[in-house]
Amino acid sequence: MRKQHPAVNIVGTHHGYFKETEEEAVIRHIQQAKPHLLFVALGMPRQEQWIYKYKDQLQVPVSMGVGGSLDVIAGRVQRVSPWLQRMHLEWLGRLIKEPHRWRRQLVLPKFAWLVIKKYVLKL
Repeated sequence: MRKQHPAVNIVGTHHGYFKETEEEAVIRHIQQAKPHLLFVALGMPRQEQWIYKYKDQLQVPVSMGVGGSLDVIAGRVQRVSPWLQRMHLEWLGRLIKEPHRWRRQLVLPKFAWLVIKKYVLKL
């Protein structure tokens, strides 16, 4: 990331293989670093649950679960075909390439419906 974006100030990193007993130390490390953005890559849904559980303690303006995005950035996973990207169907391409992900993908329609219901239909 530093090579691609030299102006970005990365104030800390930590591997995602910490135990529950180590979470307090990880949170203290984040608090001391005082980042403006926190990217959490623990896999779905663990990363979202972790952010939600500790959001008040973290004291970070923006926290985001990035999961597989880091694999793409690191070159470990290739992005799908450009035409799928243009159609905003990258999730479908990933599902085709990695069919074991199907169970995780089941929450996407539910999430989309909740967003539509709350912000579009205002129910």
